[in-house]
Amino acid sequence: MKLPLVDTFSPTYEIWEKRDPTLDEMLAAGNPHLRIPIRLEACISNAYDAATHMAKVGADNRLGNFIDDALDKSVAYRSWRQTMPSKTPDELSRYQKRYPHCNFEQVSAEIEAVGHVLSEGQCLFHAGLWPANGNRLLTDRPLSTSFCPQVALRNANHKGKGYDADRIDLFVLRATNPKTKVFAYRRKGTNLGHENEVVFAAGAELSLRSAVPVNTNYPAGKYGFPDKRILVRVLEIDIS
Repeated sequence: MKLPLVDTFSPTYEIWEKRDPTLDEMLAAGNPHLRIPIRLEACISNAYDAATHMAKVGADNRLGNFIDDALDKSVAYRSWRQTMPSKTPDELSRYQKRYPHCNFEQVSAEIEAVGHVLSEGQCLFHAGLWPANGNRLLTDRPLSTSFCPQVALRNANHKGKGYDADRIDLFVLRATNPKTKVFAYRRKGTNLGHENEVVFAAGAELSLRSAVPVNTNYPAGKYGFPDKRILVRVLEIDIS
């Protein structure tokens, strides 16, 4: 079966310019942390705009919470999880908790056994480095993705990976003629549920459509080294 389309940006995510409240406004609301919206700065209605926003600002926990809420309310996403086994298969669990200390072939085999194919147009996020040459890539191991661009960006910077590479590529993956099965990890009752992770079996074909430099001043860190600023690009990629 094909998993139904999950759109986490309908309704849209709004970004407002805000001001501090007057004393009367604060007293009336009974909220000392109140901020008053005064101007709508942006509406994010699709995955590409969400990735571009995240690449610019580096972090936006409010967007992460917005995506969490959208998934909680999504009937389509609920059906995803209902098609997955209630207990995560052993090697898939090891992949999530102990990566890269797992058997990648067995992980793919478990996805093929219990996973399903995405619907056309489904968008997910991944971050890392696109190869310097070529517009196509065939994966030879499972590929981890997320519903949240902030999660993808943070994972790419984990343990100094972005620091060492001097660049992070934030992928906006769009399912096109999908044929590779995926497994959606559960989000509730697990320490890693906040990652909103969806993993593809090996053999997914990726085709690069565009690569746009968005932020040349992204802060990257590595233990024992001085912080520096690196490039973040947003890539549009078809995945099948």
